[in-house]
Amino acid sequence: MITGNHMPLRRVTVELPSVPLFEAGFVPRSFFAHNESIEVLHVYAFQPRERVLLVRIVRSGPPLSEAEIHRRRESFRRRYHLRDFEILQVGVDGRTFVALLRQENPGILEQILEDLGAGVTPTTPTVLRKDTTTLSFIADDTTEKEVFTLLGGLGVRWRLKSRQGIRLGREAGADLTPRQRELLSLAWNLGYFDIPARADLQKIADLTGLSRNTVSQHLRRGMRRILRDWVT
Repeated sequence: MITGNHMPLRRVTVELPSVPLFEAGFVPRSFFAHNESIEVLHVYAFQPRERVLLVRIVRSGPPLSEAEIHRRRESFRRRYHLRDFEILQVGVDGRTFVALLRQENPGILEQILEDLGAGVTPTTPTVLRKDTTTLSFIADDTTEKEVFTLLGGLGVRWRLKSRQGIRLGREAGADLTPRQRELLSLAWNLGYFDIPARADLQKIADLTGLSRNTVSQHLRRGMRRILRDWVT
């Protein structure tokens, strides 16, 4: 993949202790009193001081039924100080579920986003556990060094696990705008395109802080570009 300044992008994965992330407010330390891990599947950024995360959570303790997990949704939201918490899928084991959560960016994340802007993109695998965290991001060489400098300035000891180049391939919808791609992904994960739909435009608007009309226009224009590639 080539950026606007023709620098190659790489997927970088590092391992670091989880304690600095607790202290920075990424995840409350109390989270691991009830859970084994949280895996970040996708990061959505619709508002400057908020983030919407698609996550996979593995609980500790005895399994719960799908109905019980859904019943506890509001208590989960309050316990972890989330603005929104939507359970999308519950595993058959009763201990794993996929959810969308909306929260304010912790201060340190605000600093990173302000310093790096769009130069760094969080990606998978990113998994937080009680003792260690695996963190992955996509960046060019310059931004990669800036990330490591920031981690060092915070006193975080990290270990490089992998560093791989990324190639661009032509695919349907490759010319979608970033906002169209993000909203289509969010709508898909929420079940907006399911029959019957599990979410409507208002739900997407509430999660993103955008108006229903803005969400509708982005989705329609995005779908038009995708369909243009397939039916023309």
